Amino acid sequence: MQMPSVENLIKDSANGVTYKVLAYRTLTRQELLYALAAYQQQAGKRKPKKGTTVTIVSVIGAT
Repeated sequence: MQMPSVENLIKDSANGVTYKVLAYRTLTRQELLYALAAYQQQAGKRKPKKGTTVTIVSVIGAT
């Protein structure tokens, strides 16, 4: 199975962080927020530094 290649961007302007979610298709805003919440739950209390881009690989859209 090939890796997801569609980039979906969401910016957190309050913290200055950009999240790039890789998926198999373009995601809705709700799906992006779901992927971001799953990442933040796994990351725990670690917060990314201002101005960084975090890449999240998602299986949303895989059939």
